[in-house]
Amino acid sequence: MRPCYSPPNGEPPAHYQERASAALVEAREDMQQLEEVLTIYAEGLEQHPNDPALLSNRAQLLASLGRYEEAKSDLDVLQEGELHVEGMLLRCMVHERLEEATAETLACYEEVENAYASDASDHPDANHILAARLAESPEVEALLREWRESDDPMKNLMLEEMLEMNREELIRQLLP
Repeated sequence: MRPCYSPPNGEPPAHYQERASAALVEAREDMQQLEEVLTIYAEGLEQHPNDPALLSNRAQLLASLGRYEEAKSDLDVLQEGELHVEGMLLRCMVHERLEEATAETLACYEEVENAYASDASDHPDANHILAARLAESPEVEALLREWRESDDPMKNLMLEEMLEMNREELIRQLLP
């Protein structure tokens, strides 16, 4: 029987992703277990320092824990091409959470809005509207109206209320 192939640097990034995902499901809101999930990501990033999925997922967890500087560091390591559009949106929000709304953060949101607009979907989703709103785009009302008229299964009252919040309240709701 041949031994399983293991890359020279240890396990592949997917191994750490799977471990972290399983531990995250178990952790729920237990801080000690969430720290263990971060340890798994750290182990994976020791072996694969620039893996986009490991960095992005760790950044999401760090942001959800209120550790914005650390999340920003991970998101800043990622190049635009390595970051999916939701990750780009998170990056903008983390920057705003740390630095307030600046010309740079507005430009960041505009870039995300453009990325969503270039997607050939039937109607805008809540993240597209959120990016447009945070970019202070003139398109936000038309996008919101189109979304309200759509049959988007993610459309619900709570989400609609969030899209109506003022800027600071919205950012603090998403990144407490």
